[in-house]
Amino acid sequence: MQRKILIAEDNTELSDMMRNYLIKAGHVVYQAFDGAQAIDMAAKMRPDLILLDIMMPVKDGYEVCNTVRGFLNSPIIVTSAREAEEDKLRLFELGADDYITKPFSFKEAVMRVNAQLRRYYDFNKKPITNDAERRYENLTISPERFEARVSGKLLNLSNKEFKLLDALTLDADRIFSKQQLIDRVWGTDEYIDENTVAVTVARLREKLQREGINNIVTVWGFGYKWQS
Repeated sequence: MQRKILIAEDNTELSDMMRNYLIKAGHVVYQAFDGAQAIDMAAKMRPDLILLDIMMPVKDGYEVCNTVRGFLNSPIIVTSAREAEEDKLRLFELGADDYITKPFSFKEAVMRVNAQLRRYYDFNKKPITNDAERRYENLTISPERFEARVSGKLLNLSNKEFKLLDALTLDADRIFSKQQLIDRVWGTDEYIDENTVAVTVARLREKLQREGINNIVTVWGFGYKWQS
């Protein structure tokens, strides 16, 4: 599957080489050339994986990793000429998933990228299917019939409200950013801004609260989750 990769690397030649290899592997690639730009792009485009250099202008890789981990769970692979164990340990403590020492093989880097993507997006999938009926106390969700009921009473939900409820409950306790909910509920074919997500969440929450259900939680600065 085609994934969005963000390369945060101030060496333009190295960045372009890595970009070419990743494009050949079937990915969509974006490039940032300083740490501040990397944080801004990560927040806006929500990449599926980040290749992160440590020594960058404006903000270094440590600050980028620490900041990005506050709003994004996607894998981060650090690429650096630093070989000291304390550098590697620090990055892993900040949330990095892998560490490649420069100079490195571009083919190996692509293999590591694909391995992280498989591990994160494929191997961690839950066995529950979207069509399986699910129960949360007195709430029943039937994706196959596009129905949600509270103690047997049918909830009057719009198409997007139901899809939002389905997405949140399917991964209960997981925090979803607004962009992740856009991808799951509206898809990539519609242009939706984050305010639309907030409005839809508010409408859904109000309808559930009328029935005594208060499980949709706002996690300030991050997004929303269904609290089990």
